[in-house]
Amino acid sequence: MARPCCAKPVARIIKVAEFEAGVIGLESAFWNVARMGLEEENRLTEELLSAIRESGNYVSRSRESDYKEALLREYKKFQAGLREKAGSSATSGST
Repeated sequence: MARPCCAKPVARIIKVAEFEAGVIGLESAFWNVARMGLEEENRLTEELLSAIRESGNYVSRSRESDYKEALLREYKKFQAGLREKAGSSATSGST
């Protein structure tokens, strides 16, 4: 049986304003933006929004600020998870 050449993108559900939205390529967008080392929130949210649009997600102009807020919140959770993993890796090696 033949296998598909490429993995299907995974959609993740996030809370955007008063609704839930499925976002394709969110994890990939987070990794790409993290590599940029951005700290200024306006630039960070612009890059996150651009990245998810490039993954094929539609975001209407009227909802951009809602998405930026949601993306920033989720990105901060992503970063916290990375810091937690890094911290547990560092402490597990010192026993």
